[in-house]
Amino acid sequence: MAETNATFKCVVIAPAGKILDCDTTSVVFPAHDGYVGILHNHIPMLCKLGLGIMKITPISEEPATPSPDILLLIDGGFALVSSNIVTLTSYEAVSFRELSTERIESILQKQKKKLTLSGVLPQQHTHDEKKLALMVQLAQIYKQPSPGASAEQPIPEEILND
Repeated sequence: MAETNATFKCVVIAPAGKILDCDTTSVVFPAHDGYVGILHNHIPMLCKLGLGIMKITPISEEPATPSPDILLLIDGGFALVSSNIVTLTSYEAVSFRELSTERIESILQKQKKKLTLSGVLPQQHTHDEKKLALMVQLAQIYKQPSPGASAEQPIPEEILND
């Protein structure tokens, strides 16, 4: 009973539509000036998002088996926290959670190709390099494990402590 009292709703919206809508116990997202952690009954706030990895700890369907954390690449937008609802409206939100290895590789190749474009401002090039590095880290976590391997992989500390 205490666990249900410590939960709240998390919604992530991107130009492609609603990416995520779940009940959670904690959310960590990249603000423009660092990471922000949210728990149940957080003070209302509105903040500008930056580039980074968002970590959501969803509620498990089965209490005996915890659900794995959900990781999303967030690139800009705004976060609103109010009345135990966290709503992120992002310019771009990418999830590799349910993608095949081939699709993940395709996304990474597309991002690498952006780095070869000429006429890009140095600030944009630096941003795209950091974005690619974060995508590679997410890809390593979410690539389909080989048969017999454990599906749960640890989250690299550099993602959470960027």
